[in-house]
Amino acid sequence: MKKIVLSMAVIGGLVFTSCKKDAAQENLDNKLDSITEKVEDTLNAVEEQVEDTVESLEAKIKEAQAELDKAVTVEEKQAATKKLNEAKAALATLKGEAISTAEEVKQEANAAAKKAGDAAKNTVKNAEKKTNEALNKIDEKTKKINNEVKQDVSNGVEKAKKVESKAPQNQKLKDALGTK
Repeated sequence: MKKIVLSMAVIGGLVFTSCKKDAAQENLDNKLDSITEKVEDTLNAVEEQVEDTVESLEAKIKEAQAELDKAVTVEEKQAATKKLNEAKAALATLKGEAISTAEEVKQEANAAAKKAGDAAKNTVKNAEKKTNEALNKIDEKTKKINNEVKQDVSNGVEKAKKVESKAPQNQKLKDALGTK
């Protein structure tokens, strides 16, 4: 009976460990999914803003180029050239900022994913440690019970030997008294 209880305790510990590991993996998956969604949302928002601004700047560049093409006087050409250069500079700056923002988002996502992975690893390590501790306690209790059973058996054998050694004397006494 004790062995069955101990076996069930060991099985329960293993199931518990398995569940803890599954929960840790599920938490990691959920965190990574959340991080991925946030990154995608941020990048989509940046992309939309960049597209709108790029379209606007490209329209300004076309407009400035058209003005430069139509310009007749030096002053008109200078004004159109200035407008064209400003629009081109703004477009270059925007592209640089978009690339920089994308890199920042990527770095933050990688850091968050690493942090989530480390947290999951720690959770698994803690679950394994607790399970090992529980298994060690079960092992100690099993050894203690085994020693108690061995002692009980040993005591029973000793008692049986004593009774057996007294049996011939008891039989002689019974024979002398004439009882069976």
